[in-house]
Amino acid sequence: MTHQFENPQLGLFDEGEPRVVLEPAQKVVLAMLMQVLLREIATALASGEISDDQDHI
Repeated sequence: MTHQFENPQLGLFDEGEPRVVLEPAQKVVLAMLMQVLLREIATALASGEISDDQDHI
């Protein structure tokens, strides 16, 4: 038996209308936040701060 949902969740690569519409200023802030987060991740990876969880034996 197949069930159909009223609001199925889109897949990661499914095309569809955005559920939230951001204002241009919000997009700028979001882009800056993403840049900062990616820089932080890259810095942590480069400095060796991030390691494999299996190393805690």
